[in-house]
Amino acid sequence: MDFIYNYYPGGSFDTRPLNFSDVDATLSIRKFLLEKIFQTFPQRKFILVADTSNSDIMKDYPLMATEFPGQVQCIFLRNTSATDDDKFPYDTSGFKGLNQSMYMFFIVPDDLKGLDVENGQCYNSTIQQNVTFGEQDELLGIHGSGAMVQKASWTGLVAAVFLSIFFLS
Repeated sequence: MDFIYNYYPGGSFDTRPLNFSDVDATLSIRKFLLEKIFQTFPQRKFILVADTSNSDIMKDYPLMATEFPGQVQCIFLRNTSATDDDKFPYDTSGFKGLNQSMYMFFIVPDDLKGLDVENGQCYNSTIQQNVTFGEQDELLGIHGSGAMVQKASWTGLVAAVFLSIFFLS
């Protein structure tokens, strides 16, 4: 809790309840909670943070940007296939048609440095995206040769994975 209070602004902290008796409910609860938050705070803008190992995120986050125009400020997704030993396949088709300036697949936290998120700069053009708008799988080489394999600097990122939503005033 000290980490959360020291590094995140005050606000609600909504987590996903786990219901292992119903896998579909466990996987779809995040979208339900997001919709509830977006409807409760229609004047707020949100930054959505996750990683490519969450299949529901890969379709739900771009859907939120479409269903709630003007409320999603940025979507940041850490490409776990570029840094982790486990190469989870993921599908980027949900991002087709979404303005590239709204989202970014990053490899290490430093990829996000210098972005002016408050003014809508959510994309660092120096970071290769390799987005195919379909199924991508590092083991099969369907992500492109430009994916850099390096170990991430985890400072501050671990909590972002748990939080997954930041509130902007």
